[in-house]
Amino acid sequence: MLKSLFLLSLYFHFLFSQELLVIGDKSFVNQNLTKSEIKAIFLDKKRFIGASKILAMNYESHHPLRSCFEKNILEKSERSLEKYWRKAYYKGKRPPKIISSEEMLFLYLESVQPSIGYIDFNSSIGKEVTVLYRLECENNL
Repeated sequence: MLKSLFLLSLYFHFLFSQELLVIGDKSFVNQNLTKSEIKAIFLDKKRFIGASKILAMNYESHHPLRSCFEKNILEKSERSLEKYWRKAYYKGKRPPKIISSEEMLFLYLESVQPSIGYIDFNSSIGKEVTVLYRLECENNL
């Protein structure tokens, strides 16, 4: 009985959670970023690595990975981020580039260095990227 409950809980864990990878282009200099460094990059508080400006990419607001990223990395709700960017705009800060698909993300990662974004763990298989951070997200149904 206990074994059945354990297996059932594992099943639901895998069913309702996903792993998110923060990735950079294949030549990304800092290979192990902390959560706070990633947060600073995506909130336009850290703009450069060396002399190169970082291109941060974010999915459209309705994308499920974005919800996970905002909650767990940026530690902000969609509403508080909107408020943050309205204020930051007057200080010369700009939000990350909005992308609509993983294909678009990979095109930018190939052509712009340094660049950073995030994907579902299963999407990274076979792609030449640098994994910078790994995070498990729980889906809210």
